[in-house]
Formats: sequence, structure tokens, C-alpha cells
Amino acid sequence: MHQRVAGDEVGRARKWDEIEAGLTRRQFVIGAGGVAGAALLGGGLAIRYLPLRDWYYRSTGRYGKAGAIPPPSGATVFYERLPSRVLGFDVEYGIALPPGARRGEPLPVCFCLPGRGSSARAVLGPSLYISDFVGQAVREHGTVPFALAAIDGGESYWHRRATGEDRMKMLLDEFVPLCAERYRLGVGNRRRAIMGWSMGGYGALRAAELAPATFVAVAAASPALWTSYAAMAGSAGDAFDSAADYAANDVFAAVDRLVSVKVRIDCGTADPFCAADRAFVAALANPPTGGFSAGGHNADFWRRVAPDQVDFIGRTLGAGSHTSEGSEKA
Repeated sequence: MHQRVAGDEVGRARKWDEIEAGLTRRQFVIGAGGVAGAALLGGGLAIRYLPLRDWYYRSTGRYGKAGAIPPPSGATVFYERLPSRVLGFDVEYGIALPPGARRGEPLPVCFCLPGRGSSARAVLGPSLYISDFVGQAVREHGTVPFALAAIDGGESYWHRRATGEDRMKMLLDEFVPLCAERYRLGVGNRRRAIMGWSMGGYGALRAAELAPATFVAVAAASPALWTSYAAMAGSAGDAFDSAADYAANDVFAAVDRLVSVKVRIDCGTADPFCAADRAFVAALANPPTGGFSAGGHNADFWRRVAPDQVDFIGRTLGAGSHTSEGSEKA
């Protein structure tokens, strides 16, 4: 049974939400605040900037209303470790089964990619509570039950890096097959979706481009996108190792590969990734669902859009589960 954690753990999770709201590597350090940020940046003005901006956006309504934490749903959530040959080390993952489902019962599945430095635990429990949002949708709205499979994402941005780390290959070649073989999740054609937040939003879009036959739908909340390598480098970002690395993993260049995949994108209008996310939406051949509304790059916004994202995933997976293999189209 999924249990709510103690208040101090929730506080730590929400502190992480504030830290993760920093968009570039430099902002990430600024957002962390404290002595470490001052030592690295050497500037009191810089260290105050991000909290001041957040306060201003909240006080003026640019962040909108914070998304509510859903009630405990009775979802079954458990965590295991994947001994990844691709990465050369173990990675923690979590599986959430909707209320009433049993381990080993065949279910559609949505893979969940966390933001930079976040975890499967933060996705399924504090601070996003996606497992409870799914349980709530199943119980209150009759959403087709589906499982969630979340895995730690580290900081390498869901593509092969110069260090050799390749979280995307781990996801597609190891984690997706493991969920099918060990837990019978996503077995059969068009019974898998993928969603992600921030860095994980980029990863979810990239995974759907690389494997459009694997995922019937992709939902991205505030995907951390740049329209060019120069734009990323200009913001002191380190998501790509070089211009060639960006070009090899550019979601804009491969956007046509999403033509057979249902797409939902949500982003806050006070999110610094908003302009790039609008550009990506404009580049899609088929207009996606979702949209842009008051909000920032934080869990308050992500929880607010979570019910609609869960409904989108459930409806799409439900349509796929009632269509014969080979004839279903996204």
C-alpha cells in the first residue's frame, strides 16, 4: 500500500522542487542558495536573484495556483534496482500499480522520466504524486487502469554523453524490456506511453522520436528544450557536449518522427523554457494537446497539469488496449 511520507520528508522534497526550478547549470547552483552557491558564484546579487524572481512571480500571479496534492489512492508502489550493463552500475526504479491491480497482471504502462537530479521516488511519491493522480483518475473518473514505471535519470540528459553514459539506451534496451518480461507491463502493440518533466520532458520526447512504434503517446511537462546549441551554451547550460552532440540529439530536427504518436505538452508562461517549448509545438505536424498557462518551472505547476496529463495518457492507452495489434493507429 502506498503510504504518505512524514512531513519532514515532504519538506525536503519540496525544497528539491525549488532547487530544480533553476534552468541552467548556473541557475541550478544559484537556486540551491547558501554557502556553496556563494563560493562558486562569488556574488550576493546573483544568489538572491532566483528567489526574488520566484517571489515576484508568485505575488503577481504569474505562477498561477499551485496544484493540489491528491489524496492517497491505495496504489501499490515498490522499488527495485536495475543492474544496468549499459551504464555499468545499478539504477533504482519504481513501479506503481493502480488500486486493485496485482503484481504480474498484464497492464498498459506509462514510463516516467524525472527531471535533472530527481528520482523515481520523487515522481511516484513526493513531490509529484503521479501514482496517486492515476489512482484518483481510475477511482473517480473511470480512467482505464495503467501502471507507471519510473526510473532515476541522473544528470546526463537522456542521451549518450562524452563520458559514455547513455541513459536513453538504458531506458529503451533494458528498462522497457524488463518491465514487459518481469512485470508484464506494456506487453502487446501500442500499450506503452511515456511522460517526463523538465530534463525528463526532453527525454520523453526524444524517446518517442527514437522509438515511435514503442510508445502510443508522450506527455511532457515543461520540457527543457533549447532551439540551438548556441542558445544552450549562452545560458551556461551543459545538456550537450558540443554542437555536434546537440545536432545528433536535436528533438526539433526529428519532430516529424512523432507524426504517429499522440503528443501532449504543458508549460508555464513564466517558465524560461516557454519560448523554446512554443517553438517545438509549432514545429509538430499534428497540433498537440496541452497548452501554456500561468505557471513556473516547478512541482506546483506540474501537479496542476497532472490530472489532465494522466487523463490524456489513460484515454490513449485505453484506446490502444481495445484495438487489435497491427491495425491500431496513434
